[in-house]
Amino acid sequence: MIVIGLTGGVGTGKSTVAAEFKRLGARVLDADRLARGLMEPGRPVFKKIVSVFGKTVLGPGGRLDRGALSERVFRRGGALKKLTGIVHPEVRRQIRARVKRMAARNPASVVVLDVPLLLESKGAYRCDALVVVTAPAETAARRLRLRSGWSVKEIKRRGRFQWPLARKAALADFVVRNGGSRMGTRRQVVRVFSQIVKEKVP
Repeated sequence: MIVIGLTGGVGTGKSTVAAEFKRLGARVLDADRLARGLMEPGRPVFKKIVSVFGKTVLGPGGRLDRGALSERVFRRGGALKKLTGIVHPEVRRQIRARVKRMAARNPASVVVLDVPLLLESKGAYRCDALVVVTAPAETAARRLRLRSGWSVKEIKRRGRFQWPLARKAALADFVVRNGGSRMGTRRQVVRVFSQIVKEKVP
């Protein structure tokens, strides 16, 4: 099995690149999606979050109010560290278990780990190749304003909790520049995918 680590900066378009890998036949494990599932009411992670942060992070229906939780944790690094300490170990456990099952079912498969904090996790994930998605800062900011309604101040605040994009790109085996057309991004992913498979398959 080939394991591709996929990461980037806020608003660079990791999901777009992940979708292109999926189109080529790779399985994609989305850490954010797994985390959302773990934070559903009744799950151990949900209960731990409420225990640590209190019921002020719950919405009217008893589910997590993600906006309230984000506002709480991105105010200072200590709160974010507490949240990641609750959620990320279980996300990692689930990803490892799923990769193991996939490898057992199909040893020749390719899996992409879409993990925003992949490099910040300092070796928590074993990958055969690292792909970093980049985009011009103004392009990423425009996407975030349209997608999430974030102000420039909010974008900068959240970005401070991740490594600088240049630092991530410097460590990459492959960089996908996702600042232009979807077709341009697709062509890059096709080249990267082909090269990884060629290099990693005996």
